[in-house]
Amino acid sequence: MPTISPFGITSAGVIEYRGATSPPPLIRATASNVHTPRDWNADLTRSLEHKCDKDVLLHFLGSSLHGAPVHLNEAAVVCIDAEWWMRDPKPTTELGVAELMSTCLFPDVHAANILAGIRVAHARTIAHAHLRNDFPGAGDPENFHFGTSKFVTEEEVKQVLIETFVRESPYSCAGNVQPIILVGHAVENEFEHMQSAFGVNLRSYGTIVKVIDTQTMAQEAGIKGPKGPNIGLRDLLAYFNIAIPNLHTAGNDAAGTLIAAVLLALKDTLYPGTFGKPPVMLQGLTMQNVVNELCAMGKALPAPSWGMEVFCTRCDRDNHVRANCFAKVQCDVSVSLPGSATEGF
Repeated sequence: MPTISPFGITSAGVIEYRGATSPPPLIRATASNVHTPRDWNADLTRSLEHKCDKDVLLHFLGSSLHGAPVHLNEAAVVCIDAEWWMRDPKPTTELGVAELMSTCLFPDVHAANILAGIRVAHARTIAHAHLRNDFPGAGDPENFHFGTSKFVTEEEVKQVLIETFVRESPYSCAGNVQPIILVGHAVENEFEHMQSAFGVNLRSYGTIVKVIDTQTMAQEAGIKGPKGPNIGLRDLLAYFNIAIPNLHTAGNDAAGTLIAAVLLALKDTLYPGTFGKPPVMLQGLTMQNVVNELCAMGKALPAPSWGMEVFCTRCDRDNHVRANCFAKVQCDVSVSLPGSATEGF
């Protein structure tokens, strides 16, 4: 049967959830209409506080965490990324959400079977989708590689966040919410931005029981950036022989971060005895092949149910896209700023 994640991504096949063959139905959750088992999640948070990120993530990748509370088996592994226009007032332009839908699998070559279970959503805010960053390395929001982008209002973005972090548990009594393992790259930036942009305090829901930062994982693995101890996402992916075009696009960044987290956790298992970068090819398969297959799979799956798929970021109509628009328009936000980049103006 088809499976549905709480942020609206559907998949065509049965994906193994820890102890179940299908996840919970998509719920229209709010912070008030779903009971948060704070004692459960608080206990789980305390038990994981001093566990290293790698060991916690390995619990979902075929190696159980010794002494872990049973409720850890119910957790979802989620990654978020936001992008915003770099000029004041720095409005949010994109949100990316990735989730590891397949767990409890022992990894095969390059963990291809596990990475195939990553699903990614990409939302572009209607009010600010025309605002384009022009700094070196800025991404192109029209080139989301892991699925289909959707255009949403800011209220819909807020609802997507709530549905991602306040979701009914498929394993417990009705009304209990699922604990979340949150993965990010320099993840504290995401907490701050969600609070300032949408008034959403992700920690306040009591569902995030562990925060995993891929920068920290890279440091613990001895992987450094070219200019210091902190490594950027592009360089971290390159370490694993992966190139994802258009990073600094929220959906691509969310996917890349979750891919990197899985590979960091499984590095010693996948590439035993290897010092430095892993080999490019194993058993005739490259890591880039695995990621390319994940991109193709994401493009073939249905788009999220929320938002609009067709929207013109030039004239704000919903019956065509910017490439087919010839309207003469002017952006009041950016017209007075030298060097501004807006789509199609």
